[in-house]
Order: sequence, then C-alpha cells, then structure tokens
Amino acid sequence: MQQLLVSIVMPAYNAEKYIAESVNSILSQSYQNFELLIADDCSTDRTKELLSTFNDSRILFYHNESNLGYLKTCNKLFSLCKGELVTFQDADDISVPDRIEKQVNEFLKDKELGICTSNSVMIDSAGKKIMSRQWAIDYEKFRNDADYEALLCGATIMLKSDLLREIGLYHEYFNRLGGEDYEWFFRAVCKGKGVHMNEELYLYRIHNSAVKVNNTAPRTIYIHDIIHEIRNHFILNQEYLLDGKHEVELKSLEEKFEKEFRDEPSKAFRIKANGAIALKQYGGFLKLSWAAFKTEPFNSKNYTATLTSIYNRFKGIIYNLIKPN
Repeated sequence: MQQLLVSIVMPAYNAEKYIAESVNSILSQSYQNFELLIADDCSTDRTKELLSTFNDSRILFYHNESNLGYLKTCNKLFSLCKGELVTFQDADDISVPDRIEKQVNEFLKDKELGICTSNSVMIDSAGKKIMSRQWAIDYEKFRNDADYEALLCGATIMLKSDLLREIGLYHEYFNRLGGEDYEWFFRAVCKGKGVHMNEELYLYRIHNSAVKVNNTAPRTIYIHDIIHEIRNHFILNQEYLLDGKHEVELKSLEEKFEKEFRDEPSKAFRIKANGAIALKQYGGFLKLSWAAFKTEPFNSKNYTATLTSIYNRFKGIIYNLIKPN
C-alpha cells in the first residue's frame, strides 16, 4: 500500500473525560502513517495534563496561549499540516480502528478524488449508541441544489491538502457560531470530486458539557439558514456572499432571521429543547423547556412544542419495544 501521510487535526477543550480514548483511537489505527496535530484551547480541566502523558513522535502539540475557540484552533492546525491528506478527530469522539485506512484507500483507488466522507454513529457520554447516521450523500446535487442538505458528521471529512489550499480555511464569519465545517465542505465540493462511504467509521459523542449544546444564541440556530442563502447565491450567481463585497446583503439576511427571535424570545429555547430530546438528552430538554416557559409564560407554542416532543419521544420508545427483531 502506498503510504500517504495523513494529517489529523484535534482541537481540545475541557475533554478530560474523553481525551485519552479519543487519542488512543488514532494511535491504534491500522493505518499508521499519520501526524496527529493537537492544540489544547486553554482548558480549565485536566485535558492538557492528560495529553502530556502521551509519548509518540507522531503527536505534535501546538497548545494555545489563549482561548481561540474551535474554528480558529482548527485553522491554526490546518496551516501546520504536512500530509497529502487532511482529516479530523474531535477530542471527545472515537475513530474505528480501520477508519483512516479505508478512507485513504478511496484516494488510492481514484486519483481524481478530492473528498471522502463516511457514515457515523452518535454515542452518549458513556459511549452507548444513540443512533446510526447512515446518510447517502449526492455530491452533485449538493453542489447544484441549495435545497438539498448533505447530512454528514463533519469530522468524517478527509480531503487532499491541495484542495484545502485551494478553498482556504474555515471562514471566520462562523467563529463560535457553528456551521463552519458545512459551509467549508460546500466550497470543497464545488472544487473537488467527492465520494461517501456507506460505512460507520466514526463515533460522534453527544454530551451535556459540549459547547454547542449549551449555546442558545439565536444566531447559532439560524446560521444554517445563512449558509443556505450563501449556497443559493453562489449556485445562482457564482458569487460568494462572504467575499467582503456583499456586506449589505449579508446584514439584511441576518436582520431577517434575527427579527424572528426578537419577536419571539422563547423560540431559541424551544428549538434547542426539541433537539435535546431527539438526542435523548432529557435533562437538557427539561432545562431548555423551562427556560422557554419562563421567557414567555403565555406563549402557547411553548406548551404545544413540549407536549409534542414528549409524545413523539414516547411513541418512538414504544415502537422500539414492540417492533419485530
């Protein structure tokens, strides 16, 4: 097998419960020609201390002197990658033992390939499976139809470093908002050939201490609407809304989506609560639902949404109990 060097970027923040398992899932890969670039983002727990116990020449530490956030830390590590291929390993997730090998093989089979993604499994804080994420991706449709959503776990993306240099880093517009990987993925798909592997090669962990779980700022919710508009504008006009030339149009979009949350302050909590119960985060669901009630106690939508979410959750539980094996 041709031994392409794979650069694996790992930003880490307050991941002491999971960091050792995450790093070891890379060190135990069947494919061994990699560099693992890790940056602790000024964690307030023992993450950095635990990382110091690893002694492997393939691990390169670039710890931050101040908290930069996930996006800027990734960009920092991107700029330091030396491999022909680049991918991710989030500090609380797990890669299955042959993940890297199988993805590298796709690039070896097709020299024109620029991007490879895979299915994943969502797990809880204890490592128990929540759900499989088996989604086929139609790369051509994602490139040409803004209404088509490519459902994927962003950490499964592996791409050629040449393509990374062509499309650039995560755009700082998304700093501390989320969605940066999806918009970046769209730019990559517009430039490179992609393939999606119908195999569960990555375990994506959902837990209550995750930063995005606790962020109820409206913009973190409607950021995907902004990305939809960015994609649509590019598909229709071949113009990039984040190129610095469309500030007025961008501000208009932001105001349109922001107004919905100003007019209905409990909406953000309600949306986050619905997402929490779908992921079986029942404590988070109750906390967010209560926040919605307190914010707008006379908004009937909050009560309807809470009861509907509970009903759908119980319906799903009952179905799983009685469905044939």
